Amino acid sequence: MKIGVNCGHTVSGAGYGAVGIIRESDHTRLVGRELMRLMQAAGAQVTDCTIDHACSQNEYLEKAVKLANNEELDWFISIHFNASKAHAGQGAEVYTYKGRQYPDAVCVCKNLENLGFRNRGVKEGTGLYVVRKTKAKSMLIEVCFCDNQQDVNTYKAAGGAGGIAEAIFKGFCKHVDVPGAGETPIMGTSVASADQLNALLLSGNLQAEDYLHLAEIFLEEGEKEGVRGDGAFCQSLIETGYFRFGGDVKPCQHNYAGIGATGGVPGNSFPDARTGVRAQIQHLKAYASTEPLVQECVDPRYKYVAKGCAPTFEQLAGKWAVLGYSGYASLEAARLANDTYGHKIVKLLEKTIV
Repeated sequence: MKIGVNCGHTVSGAGYGAVGIIRESDHTRLVGRELMRLMQAAGAQVTDCTIDHACSQNEYLEKAVKLANNEELDWFISIHFNASKAHAGQGAEVYTYKGRQYPDAVCVCKNLENLGFRNRGVKEGTGLYVVRKTKAKSMLIEVCFCDNQQDVNTYKAAGGAGGIAEAIFKGFCKHVDVPGAGETPIMGTSVASADQLNALLLSGNLQAEDYLHLAEIFLEEGEKEGVRGDGAFCQSLIETGYFRFGGDVKPCQHNYAGIGATGGVPGNSFPDARTGVRAQIQHLKAYASTEPLVQECVDPRYKYVAKGCAPTFEQLAGKWAVLGYSGYASLEAARLANDTYGHKIVKLLEKTIV
């Protein structure tokens, strides 16, 4: 599957996007680049069809289409933000050639609706140059109205660019043949806030006040390595029993992911909470990516991981841990039931952003 993603409009001058409460051209790039990362992590071939500079609007459009058509793409996706004269427009919509109701496009609209936006539907887009001229199937996504305060508030509450990109990714990949489609990449931008993560923690353990500082550390350390710190935090809730511990690993070890712990063996210890979180983030990156670490390695087991062997949280099952499919005849049976170790992490993550 070859997918082209166009971050709509230029960065300045001719072809620049709408300016409202937020700037369209800035946020098409934030959403589009995150969407490209998610697709690449899932195994798709992705071409960046973004054009930053052009002498005219027509030149910008022509360059984007030429780039797309030269790549023999299966799909072309252009990211935009809407605006209206009265600043009263609201909601998300998708434009396709002749208004075709592609399941992918319909599902993208539905996923954006689930984030709180009005669903304006899949519309006739033949008059749009990039929709009409690209050889591949194409959709132009208007995420929301950048000049409407309610839409901007919804955008931010959904996790901004990260939340939007994930919604588009899951809606689109539900209907195309992409390895890891519909799964949750480990690499990427966190969507849940520290407050949302702490609310999830306290919902499972009202006595966990001493651990409320950790959510912010997970988000900070995750951002440094490009790992979803919110997902890592949810993983720690499973590994520690919502920071009750009680197993082989003790609180004083600052080991929130059971690194090195195997049935009676307490595993690795770290000098402080931040180092323990950093080791967990680095261990996740080892599974998810072949990219080198940004910070000095503090994970003693980083070197033992086959880099990039599990790009999504769901794929951690049977690799990081077997916890989560006890009671099933096999790992495959647990996967079919969406009840593996990795699925449990994702279910917790989804609870934080409902």
